[in-house]
Amino acid sequence: MISVKKFTYIFFLCILLNAGHAGAEEVFAQTEKETPFRIGTCLGYSFAGYREETDMPLNRYANSFIFILDGNIQKGNFLYSFNSIFLLGKTMAIEMNSDQLYFSYYQKEANFLMASFENSLDYRLWGSGAFPGYLGGAIRLDASLIHLQETFYYSLTAVLSLNVHVTQKWIINENNSFIFSASVPVFGFAVRPPYYGLLYSPLDLSMDFVSIHNYWALFCDAKYQYRFNKLLSLYANLGIELSHIDFPQPRKNALINLSAGISFIF
Repeated sequence: MISVKKFTYIFFLCILLNAGHAGAEEVFAQTEKETPFRIGTCLGYSFAGYREETDMPLNRYANSFIFILDGNIQKGNFLYSFNSIFLLGKTMAIEMNSDQLYFSYYQKEANFLMASFENSLDYRLWGSGAFPGYLGGAIRLDASLIHLQETFYYSLTAVLSLNVHVTQKWIINENNSFIFSASVPVFGFAVRPPYYGLLYSPLDLSMDFVSIHNYWALFCDAKYQYRFNKLLSLYANLGIELSHIDFPQPRKNALINLSAGISFIF
């Protein structure tokens, strides 16, 4: 049998939990109504690597600073988001022994430029007021240009894809929130180098449609945001990208980035 004292404790605990949930619902509704627009920018550092087999089956590493411009618009149950990422730096030179039969150019550094642009539109389908979930689609462009120093070697890869996109929000309280999003391509069009060498013209590139039979990728993004007044907030960002394309030869990419910045809310 439950004593009156224990019953009283349980009763008031339920009231407090329900009040906390109702408070979170109210904060969520108020936040979404008053601040439907957000745009932010942040700087950070990325740890990246790739393996391009149109060249040689060797792992190259390309760590650099990263710049991100992102934002979102909330309108009823719809959530529009955009995310732009830019990296510019140098790949690390590969150290080799004299008995390894590889070209000497692998001991040189390479300049690289990587960029991605994603526009997504999601619709709220699940979750409570303080923990809403959204599902939709995205258009994404990923591009990388690599130039081996002191050579005529340029390598360009670009993929334009239609993706399944999901977003999960967690409105912790009036000042703290967490947003996770993920994107997976289902169909697209890609431009790739056919072999090692100088790209004289666009005719030197291989072009083809891509789907799950020759292109797999996962793009994830997690943001923690602290709002310190009605207009400004600080946020930290963690991004993870994994991709594998199979034509005309395989290329694998992996990237992790950590960044922090400021966003404007209005």
